[in-house]
Amino acid sequence: MLRLGMVMLILALMAPVAGVTPASAQTGVGDDVQAQLLRTDERIELAQTLLAGSDEAQAQVELDAAIALQTQARIEFGAAHLRVALDLTLRARARADRAIAIARGPSPDRVLAQLERTRELIDRARDRIEECDNDRARALLRVAVEMQSRAEAAAKEKRYLAALQLTLSARERTMTALRICKLEDDSEQAAERALQRTDAVIDRAREVVGDSANEQARATLTRAVELQAEAWTHFRASRFDAAFRLTTAARNLAHRAIRLVKGEL
Repeated sequence: MLRLGMVMLILALMAPVAGVTPASAQTGVGDDVQAQLLRTDERIELAQTLLAGSDEAQAQVELDAAIALQTQARIEFGAAHLRVALDLTLRARARADRAIAIARGPSPDRVLAQLERTRELIDRARDRIEECDNDRARALLRVAVEMQSRAEAAAKEKRYLAALQLTLSARERTMTALRICKLEDDSEQAAERALQRTDAVIDRAREVVGDSANEQARATLTRAVELQAEAWTHFRASRFDAAFRLTTAARNLAHRAIRLVKGEL
């Protein structure tokens, strides 16, 4: 904890520097990066709260790394190096999220949802990164694909914490590869593809659940259908991020309903 206290002291000393926002950072892009920095601060604070008094060494390593990366991100933001600051704070948030996952212990449903999110991101990014003609980006994507494969295997073996750590790392590398290629993920197309995939899973769940006597499975499927309807409503209103989150949750519930009927839970 002494080490953590020293890191927090460094952050406190850095506060005056971070608070001096250069003129170029007052643009819309600067505001967006600052918002990302604040989100990372919140994740780091949550990780610190969960780990207070804990002796979980690996989680503490992840938290220390998150704090160090976030400190550097604020330095770069203060120097108006916005792209560098964004990359650093997203990396910091990923490390903080790993610390939180270790501290909480991931549930199978949460891990499966995270695996699905990473899988979809890699599918969307693959062709675009290949066309980018950047060796570093391609190498990062190859590593991401390998990590995701290991994550999927770990989940099948019910090693959920390992699966979560691997899939978050795969997602971080995929996003970095996209940023190297100066590619932005198309939120509308991503949400529409996700919605269509969920529709297919729900159709399959209806076939499997059918007139099953498993009340929990039927209730779970009903909730999945409700969430999917909400997701489509958000999509039609151009609230693509909300649509993506809801449809991912709906698909996860549909998969759960199937597993309940098959006795896999």
